[in-house]
Order: sequence, then structure tokens, then C-alpha cells
Amino acid sequence: MIVYHESVRTFLDQCLLTKPGEKDISDIVAEDMCKHSLTSFGASQKEAWKNSLPAMAKVLEKSDIDREVEVAIEYKPSISKDRIDFLLCGTDNNGKRNVVVVELKQWSDANRSNKPDFVFTNGGGGLGDYWHPSYQAGNYINIMRNFNAYIQDQKVGMHACSYLHNMQEKFSSFLDDVRLFPLVESAPAYLQGDAQKLQEFLEKYVSKPYRSEQNPGLLYEIDNSELRPSGQLADMLTSALQGNEFFSYDEGQANAVATIVSTVRHCLYYRQKKTIIIQGGPGSGKSVVALRAMGQLISGTKHEKKLTCAYVTANAAPKNLYKQELIGGNYKKAALKELFKDPSSFVRSRENDFACLFADEGHRVYNYAAGSHGISKEGPNAIELIIRAAMVSVFFVDDDQQVTVYDYGTIDHIKQAAYREHSEVIMGDELKLTSEFRCLGGEDYMRFIRGFLGYEKAIPYVLKPHQYDFRVFDYAADMREEIRKRDEEEKQKHLSSGFSLAASGKCRMVSGYTFDWKTKKSRREDPGYDIALDEDTNKPFYAKWNLFLQSGGEGYSWLDDPDSVEEVGCIHTCQGLDMPYCGVIIGKDMTFDKIQHRLAFHQDTGVTTDTASGIHQSSTSLELATRLIRNTYHVLLTRGMKGTYVYCEDRALRDYLKSLLH
Repeated sequence: MIVYHESVRTFLDQCLLTKPGEKDISDIVAEDMCKHSLTSFGASQKEAWKNSLPAMAKVLEKSDIDREVEVAIEYKPSISKDRIDFLLCGTDNNGKRNVVVVELKQWSDANRSNKPDFVFTNGGGGLGDYWHPSYQAGNYINIMRNFNAYIQDQKVGMHACSYLHNMQEKFSSFLDDVRLFPLVESAPAYLQGDAQKLQEFLEKYVSKPYRSEQNPGLLYEIDNSELRPSGQLADMLTSALQGNEFFSYDEGQANAVATIVSTVRHCLYYRQKKTIIIQGGPGSGKSVVALRAMGQLISGTKHEKKLTCAYVTANAAPKNLYKQELIGGNYKKAALKELFKDPSSFVRSRENDFACLFADEGHRVYNYAAGSHGISKEGPNAIELIIRAAMVSVFFVDDDQQVTVYDYGTIDHIKQAAYREHSEVIMGDELKLTSEFRCLGGEDYMRFIRGFLGYEKAIPYVLKPHQYDFRVFDYAADMREEIRKRDEEEKQKHLSSGFSLAASGKCRMVSGYTFDWKTKKSRREDPGYDIALDEDTNKPFYAKWNLFLQSGGEGYSWLDDPDSVEEVGCIHTCQGLDMPYCGVIIGKDMTFDKIQHRLAFHQDTGVTTDTASGIHQSSTSLELATRLIRNTYHVLLTRGMKGTYVYCEDRALRDYLKSLLH
């Protein structure tokens, strides 16, 4: 979203030539923010604009940068909730298109933090740990580079720096220390006396405006571009585990990673035991944080030893996918599978066998203490076993993703288990992941889905061309045909990019618990089906539930199986996974009551083989069943990164969903 967008000439006039009684630059930016309904700023933010923007203007005033070069303030990339302090857009002397991001800070001092990539200072939230400003700026260009098709296709240069215009030169040896902050080599931090250096940095990349016959401006081209994940994202898991490449989506995730790493190092040194609870909704990056932090701890550094860690999840699907993506057929990497475990793996673990255990999808940890999976009825439950086995245990939770009556990993249960195991609990607002990065529809789409499902007030969803593909189908067969097409397109993209794991385009269909699993013991090629829809039309739909372990054996990865595009996955198959396009069948457990104009949830759907959820058991209350059904569709409708296709068995629900689209 473009908020403030002017030429250098106009920006200089508004910063340096205002007369008493006239609106200054902070007033102008505030008005532009309000025009775009961005009203979440206060007096301190206006004061920051009033101080920092004129400081930038003084740098530009003395430069040789063409006065028609574009300036943007508080620019918000489509995929992110964050806003960028300052942007320059144009070309260098050779005509190459470039964008320079400048993170502005009013800090006057900074000290070393115990968190990697952070500094300890008095920032906007008071005294505490804050991301190094050059890392913040570098993260913004990562976001734009990794999700913007125009930047990728046109090879727009993306450059970052920070300007701490109140910071004295004596702090440069700390803030520019590449041993502490390796990124500053490419994204330098400029202090109070570095105006000349900053000017030269800006002139190097942006000296002239970008002009063409049909060009409305470089920033407009970028802002109106299709959102598209870059090839780099496909390798994110591998680079995360190697722990050798800077990549993070936002400051919240960076803070979570830094908190985990520093807490583990601290606890090992002082022989303390702690449990960290990190909250986050679908697509907020819980798995990214887990894998990134695990990668850093396992890889170690020149001064810190490599530590024993493991990624724990009750869901076989993400665990198997990560193993397949990281290991493939390379036997030399087979030992990596030991990094991925299920909650019952720690029955025989000694206390503090692991430096850190990462319980991803922690809300799905079952209460195995009922005597299953080798866990004694009288002994500790699965949560207690995880906490006991690790010096530091990290639980990533979202209570709105509990989807069965057996899901036990609530925040209260984790706290109780930590108390019994004498482990101090660390949690708080600073460890809540709030950004949305799985779905290219961004925060708007997530709010739309939550409104549709009744978590909050329903809001219309304004479709954004070239950004997110959301469709409601009248026939399930038509939806399946589109999923097939998208799967083939994604497969060809992977093949053309040289990826080895290109047998599957990873576009899939999923459904709620409303069909019996009649083919559970059959083979894929055997006749029969589980799901039958629109049988009385000329477009009948027949499909089997995914065969899961039957066809692939231990470690079978549904997303990597090219034939599973013809089958329908369930919540256990897909929770914790991302797919480019997801087709969702909303069954007869959720309908729309046209008289009362509200959703209706139905516990009794006639399903007899749904032993994995317990939703349809007579002993389950309707209140609990309603919550679990809603949570199930919340998960299913937030799997698709590029698009979500929906078919509703209930025609009234289908019409209601269509009515919310604009």
C-alpha cells in the first residue's frame, strides 16, 4: 500500500521550507495515513516523523540525486503488516532499476544484547531488546524480493541501510561490528556523523528517476504487481536447518528465534530448566521459527558448541514432508530423520537429554497418558515427557487449531505440566506471532475467513486481482479439475527451475469429517470410493480419502505423492502444511440457516469411522463439537498459499459464502 509518495523535490520542500503555521511533514504523513485508514499511530509516531524525516531531507538536499526521484514514507508491502520508514525508487547511472530502504531510528545509545541480531536500548517500547535496525531494513527487502513478481522478473535491485541520526560516532564500532551483525556488510548502519556516507550510498543506487512511456512510477509498478513466492522460499527449510543464511519474515519471528536461542544458551550455562510458549495463528510462521532456531542451535558457532535438539509434532504430515524435503533419497543425510519425532518418543528419555525440544503444533499433543503409544497410564503424560526430556522445551500453540476431542496441548495444560516438572514458563505478548505469511491474500483474507466461520464479525472480501485466487464452486468436479490444472502448472514450474522434488505440484483437495473411510484397507487401484457428491447431476464427483501410510509406508509424504492429487486429504493429513492451491470440501457438518441468518453446526452426520477426531461421538457435547468443527475448517481454509477453492455441500452455505465476495 502506497501511503506517502512524492518526488524528492516535494519532499524537501515539505521538510525544509515550511513556514510557521503551515503543516509540517509529520502533519502531511499523518493525513496520508488517515486517508488510507491507517489510524494506529499516536503522538510518539508523529514526533518520530517530525524529527527523522527532516534529518533524511538534509542528506538528500546535499546529494546529486535527481529531484524527480520517487520518495515513499510508511510504505506497506502487500504481504506484510509492517510499514517501511523510508524508500527511494529510481535508477543508477547505468539505468538499472533500484529500491533503497532506509530504517530510521531516533536512538541515542545502544548496548550489547544477549539475543543474536538484537541490541539493548531505549526504543519505542521502553528499555529492552530491539532488532538491529539494519536487520529490520534487510528484512523488508527480503519480504519484497521474495513475494513481488515485478521485482523478481525485472531484477529490480533491492538495497537496505539504517540511519540512526541521533547516535554518536562512538557507537559505530559496536553497531558496525560484522562479527556480531554480519548483515551490516551489505546493509550498513549510518550514525549521526555519517550523513556524507549515507548520501554516497543512496547516490550509488538511485540517482535518476525511472522513466518509460507507459511508466507511472517504479513504486506503482511494484505495488500493483502480482504476489508470487520466489524460488528462494522453496529452499527455506534446508537453509534454516543449516543455520547459515539470514532469513526471517518479521521482527516478531526474529524475536522469537532470538529468545529461544539465548534462553537455551543461558539455561545450559546456569543449569536451569524453562518452558517457552509461543502463540500464533495459521501461517504466522510457527514452523519457520522452530526450524530456524533449531538450525542455529544444531549448527553452533565458532564460540558456541552444537547442541542436541529435535522437532516434535503429533502431526505425521509436516514431519514426513520435512524429512522428505531435507533428505530425499540421499542416504548420507538419513540421520536427519532423527531430528523429527512424535510426542511419544520420549518415554525412555532421561531428564534433560536434549538441550531443546520444539513442539510444533503443540495444541495437537494428545493426552497419551491413557495408556496408548507406550505411555503408562500411571506415568507422566506426553507434555510432561517433552518438558522432562529437555533443558528448554518450546511449545508453539494456537487454541483455535484444536480439532479433536483428544487434543490436549492447551496453554493451561502446558503450564500445569511445566509446574510439575519444575520448569519456569516464559510467555507473553512479545512471543505472539501476529503476521500472516502463508497466504498471499494476507491479513484481509484471514479476517474474511474468520468472519465467515463466525469467530468474529463477518466482513466482505474484496478480491485482489493477481494476488489471491479465491473461488466458490457449484460442482465439486469443477473444483477438482481446477486443482488438477494448478497442480500441473506448479509441477512444470518446479521442473523448469531444476528442483529435484518436482514429481508433485502439491495442489490438493481436503475435506472435513463427513464421509466414512470405506476404502481404508484397500489399495489405490482397487475399485470403490469414500466421497460421492452431485450424483444426481451431469457432473458427479467420486473420490477416495487419502491412503496415507497404506501406499507409502513409514515416512510417506502425502504432498510429495503425485497421485494424491486425485484423493481428498483430512485435517490430520494437511495440518501444518502449505500448498500452492487448496480445494476445500465443506461437508454437511456445517450449513447455513437462512431463517436465522447464521451458521449451523451438526454433530450427527452419520459418520461411523471417524475415530480419529471424536467429534461425532455421542459423549461429546454439541458446544465442543461446534468448536472443533469450526476449528477444522479454519485450518483447511488457510492451507493455500496462492489460492483456495471451495465447494459446499449445503447450497445455502454456498450462496452465503458467495454473498461475502465483492
